[in-house]
Amino acid sequence: MACVLASLFWLACQPAGEVVRETDERAFRRAKSLLREDRKDEALASFMSVIDARADAAESHMEVGLLYLNHVRDPIAAVYHFRRYLGIKPNGEHADFVNELITTARKEFARTLPGEPFAPQVDRADLMSSMQGLRDENRELKEQLSEARTQLQIAQQTIQQLQQRLDIPVTTPTGPVAPIIIDSSARRQQATADGNATERFYTVQAGDTLSRISREVYGTTGRWTDIFEANRDQLPSPNALRVGQRLRIPQ
Repeated sequence: MACVLASLFWLACQPAGEVVRETDERAFRRAKSLLREDRKDEALASFMSVIDARADAAESHMEVGLLYLNHVRDPIAAVYHFRRYLGIKPNGEHADFVNELITTARKEFARTLPGEPFAPQVDRADLMSSMQGLRDENRELKEQLSEARTQLQIAQQTIQQLQQRLDIPVTTPTGPVAPIIIDSSARRQQATADGNATERFYTVQAGDTLSRISREVYGTTGRWTDIFEANRDQLPSPNALRVGQRLRIPQ
């Protein structure tokens, strides 16, 4: 009887459901495997897909920071991801190591300056964090605007259908209702011909990756390879993005 009660007590103390740990994510395990195979560009994209999918991806931020520091040679981006790790796990087991990496990345950046000391007051890593927040806020506002434009289009089409059913001539000041191209981001560009979409483009912003762009234009990070293949003429590798670069977005 005592054993039965002990078992019931143990079961009652167990959580109702288990949350998948970041390090157990399939994309995270694949990224670590790619690192062991020295396929760093693919590993970077896989770690970024974990970051895009999870708000608590501290370990992936640390791995991405290391890749930006040692492989991509972009210390500013490295500092950004190291700080994201500390923001998620300020007392994590790697916190001291990450703080040392931030110091190393700052020194690497200082070496790139033309004989001037690194000035904390113009810390580009801080600027990158601020820009990320502004981009997220801007994206939300643009999504709200797109939703409003969609509703307006539906209302216009409904009015036009009612007029046709009632045999009322359509005499709006702007003529026939033109199709509205829905764009959830101010940075997304779409070429048109005769009012029909033929090809889409995206202008690269600071901090962008192919997986982040894929989520922006498709709603999923999984199509970053499609974007890469469509722009092989100007992208020797998935991480060869340049701010201001105009990428073709396949359908």
